[in-house]
Amino acid sequence: MQRFLFFTALSSSIASPEVMALQLSPWQAPAAGWQAYADISAWAAYDAIPVDEFGGKWGEGYAPRNGRNVFLQRNRASIGVEKEGWRLGVEVRQEGSLDASRDTVDFYHLYQQRQRPDAARRFDLDARFQSWSASGLRVGRTVVLAHGVQVSLSGALYGTLRNRDTAVVGSASYQGAGAYGFNAQSLESDTRYRYPFMPAASQASSGASLSVALQLPLDARWTANLAVDDLWSRLRWSNLPTVQKNINSDVTSTDQNGYVNYQPLLTGQNSLISKSGTIGATRSASLSYRQDQWLVKLGADHLAATTIPAVAVTYQSTLGAFTGSYESRFKTVGLGYGAGPFYVQLRGNAWSVSRATALGLNAGVRYGF
Repeated sequence: MQRFLFFTALSSSIASPEVMALQLSPWQAPAAGWQAYADISAWAAYDAIPVDEFGGKWGEGYAPRNGRNVFLQRNRASIGVEKEGWRLGVEVRQEGSLDASRDTVDFYHLYQQRQRPDAARRFDLDARFQSWSASGLRVGRTVVLAHGVQVSLSGALYGTLRNRDTAVVGSASYQGAGAYGFNAQSLESDTRYRYPFMPAASQASSGASLSVALQLPLDARWTANLAVDDLWSRLRWSNLPTVQKNINSDVTSTDQNGYVNYQPLLTGQNSLISKSGTIGATRSASLSYRQDQWLVKLGADHLAATTIPAVAVTYQSTLGAFTGSYESRFKTVGLGYGAGPFYVQLRGNAWSVSRATALGLNAGVRYGF
């Protein structure tokens, strides 16, 4: 007796995006002397469930959107040095996304809860999970042009990339009285997957990315910011383990744990493939207005076919800079503080972490020497 395995990849850990256009840390003129920096960002936002439930049973707080549901996560940590507009550092990235239809998340919710639909129902399955992580070296250059215009360009080279992608398409039908029908296919690649009699072959991977940003003062009070992270990118893997599964059958039994028994009806094929792809660009735009100690910023990010509008207000006091922000896509509120070389910002859309469907952290420090 086996469990229904098509959607186990949905409960694996994926990687996090910060709202780039409204980060608390300001873009200042390049430091003239040597300066060390360290930054960390972590962000997760899910449509259907709290962040804590992603690897769980999908029971607490399940509230999917009609239509497409997205699950986004990005984490990044970097450390390095900068001087006169040049920046050199190392970074670690982990990113992922899941885009699924309402029927798919409903079916997976019932599966995780070991429940049956209340009545006969057809589920149109359509989901794509993409995840990667890597570490590497980033080099950047910021130049100040006439009238205070700043242009920044950076590039990164990555090695030892981790990959896990899964695509599921097809249908599942509950016909009542415990009877199910399936007609679905899945394709999964995973750098850590091992299958019986897998040929002895060494894996290789590499990646590269280019990013660009522009800060444009419009007058003494208004400033526009544009940025494209991963404007160009390329990720490559060789001898990447891949498994293709197909199920096309009627099923009328469950095992002792309540999972659908489909063992005689599943077929699949394992193979090693070469694979290449892109990270996918994150586009950010914002417009800010400064009046005395106050700064108001309106902006939006666009990533993974999702637009995230946001607004932030900062007050510069003698004790430091205090920031409040709000983004309307996941209804997240943020609070931040910056003083001297240090800044930190926390974001969420619920007082209880266990109920939040969106959580974020940004922090960084600079040290001149």
